[in-house]
Amino acid sequence: MLFARDMLHSIAVLLLCSTQFAHAFFEEFFGGGGGGMRMQFGGQEQAKPPPWPRGVSEDISKTMSWLKGTEWRWNNDQWTLKLNKDGVMEAPIQQCQGGTSCRWTAQSGKVYLGLGDAGVFELDAPEQKPANNMKGHRMSGRSLQDRQRLTLTFQKIFDHDAADIDKDLYGALELPVDADDATIKKAYRKLSIKYHPDKNPDEASKVKFAEVRDSYEILNDPDKKILYDTGGMDAVKRSDKGEIQKTEDHTSDLDVTLDQLYLGHQVKASLNRRVVCRGCRTKPDGPNCQGCRKCPNEVRVVNVQMGPFMTQQNQEVPSKEKCKSIQQSIDVNIEKGMKDGDKLTFPRMAEERPGMLPGAVILTLRAGKNAKFQRRNNDLHMNMKVSLREALLGWTQSIQHVDGHIVSLTASDVTKYHQVFKVKGEGMPLRDDPSSFGDLLVKVEVVFPSGKLDDKQREEVSRLFAADPPRPTM
Repeated sequence: MLFARDMLHSIAVLLLCSTQFAHAFFEEFFGGGGGGMRMQFGGQEQAKPPPWPRGVSEDISKTMSWLKGTEWRWNNDQWTLKLNKDGVMEAPIQQCQGGTSCRWTAQSGKVYLGLGDAGVFELDAPEQKPANNMKGHRMSGRSLQDRQRLTLTFQKIFDHDAADIDKDLYGALELPVDADDATIKKAYRKLSIKYHPDKNPDEASKVKFAEVRDSYEILNDPDKKILYDTGGMDAVKRSDKGEIQKTEDHTSDLDVTLDQLYLGHQVKASLNRRVVCRGCRTKPDGPNCQGCRKCPNEVRVVNVQMGPFMTQQNQEVPSKEKCKSIQQSIDVNIEKGMKDGDKLTFPRMAEERPGMLPGAVILTLRAGKNAKFQRRNNDLHMNMKVSLREALLGWTQSIQHVDGHIVSLTASDVTKYHQVFKVKGEGMPLRDDPSSFGDLLVKVEVVFPSGKLDDKQREEVSRLFAADPPRPTM
């Protein structure tokens, strides 16, 4: 019993000394003395970050987004902090445990670190990313609470995608956000010549050339361009990882005539669709943003812990983007030889949602009836009538085709009832080969005289035709 009691006493003393050592260790890390950052041990209370100075917002400015995903060493100590792309700061101190207590923001050449009850630190930093590789780069400042000095020394980039999240691709090409494809291509050619390394060996020109090239590679890709326009670089990065979803396709019928299918036709279709307003990001009060409203929630793929397993689930998050409804015009090209039921697909023209690839608009052709011709596959069918005299003695018929040219059809022998005459190459054009055509098939109906034959007519018919044998019993 005595041995056990002494053993418990020794363990208690050891734990007390360990706690005191931990206090002293972190006091040394954070400079010691009154007013420095304080560690909290034992309690359940979690410090909240103090409010930012007046005029400072949570939104990290685009020009200073180069800080996202970087890791920095605190003063001359050995511990480091990480600046995550979402404004959360990771640091091995009690105030930052839980992932949301410590935050950071940057704007107008200043970096602000919110460290819970340790207060806010303000540091000077360049608005643009330094041109070199940042090795040994430093940011200096002090605590707004007790004026304690602080120097952060760059260590590494731990999230290489983070700095690109707020990249302004249109700005890199010196273009407005509503620039069309032709304007984008023209700007790229101009700037790539201007900053080409062969003509400009300086480091700044190399960086600018790479920025112009990378921006154009995205804006020249139809899928990536619309993802950037609707969800920024975050959507582009998620697309590269295969995490992008599509909105639903929009289907509709389009009434067409046989003439349009034979000749080919171009028509404009009108579609009311929701789009993400790009201009609202930079000029939310501009005239183009009148009537814009909050977009539907964005859908993200997140990792969720399910017992011992990690699974992926779709999760909706509130969108910061603005949307509006527009009347969209679509140029519909009906090719020669298309059929009823054929579909025309217009990629990326369905309704937009932030960070999602728009589905397609799919138009299904519905051919109306033609007064003269009936279509069966690539052949055209029509009916015509001849008199009994014509059926016996022959006939000639001129037929005006869909495009106006005349087809002449002649029968010199006896025409049977419902006999079909085929005219090669006068049917529908073949869609895959518009210079080739199907056939025209004409079914002839013989029209018999109405009423009764008089005695003279009966005698004449009897003279012309041999008498038929007696009809067998049926």
